[in-house]
Amino acid sequence: KIKNRAIAKDSKGQNIATGRTMSIIIVDQSAKELATHKIAYGARLFVDEGDTVKRGTRLASWDPYTRPILSEAHGVVDFEDLIEGSSVREQTDEMKGTSNRVIVDWRTSPRGNELKPAIVVKDKQGKPIKVARGGDARYLLSVDAVLSVDRNAEVKAGDVLARIPTSSAKQSDITGGLPRVVELFEARKP
Repeated sequence: KIKNRAIAKDSKGQNIATGRTMSIIIVDQSAKELATHKIAYGARLFVDEGDTVKRGTRLASWDPYTRPILSEAHGVVDFEDLIEGSSVREQTDEMKGTSNRVIVDWRTSPRGNELKPAIVVKDKQGKPIKVARGGDARYLLSVDAVLSVDRNAEVKAGDVLARIPTSSAKQSDITGGLPRVVELFEARKP
């Protein structure tokens, strides 16, 4: 049984959890609750309401190191205030051998105060799509957000537009916090 059911099918046909307080509840034949599993926002679901599951069945999966920004509508992606060098920069990860477009702190650039980097989902006429929450399908991007889509890409509700790394994902290894520990033990100000 799925509690607070909020699911969308993404462009790959996968069920994506779009609710913030969603749970999967395992019940037996007599409707006795055996287990409850909280599902993270943006998780891919492998089961549906009414499915019979056995012990060890994978129910859902998600990336614990990022928070996704999901599209709420079907449409075409457009960018607002994403200026190369000012608000977005290409970054390469030597460890993984990949490159990503990452939102940088735009307020430090000379004309950055008026920038508001965002992803907008538009219809075929080029107008922002209205969503159920009342506004446009416009998603403001925070510093360090990693873009997952390109301009003019077609998206469906549930597709990942960008990912925001969690603080635990930013430290590359165990030595990342050591200087701070030394400062604490030496009782000095940094």
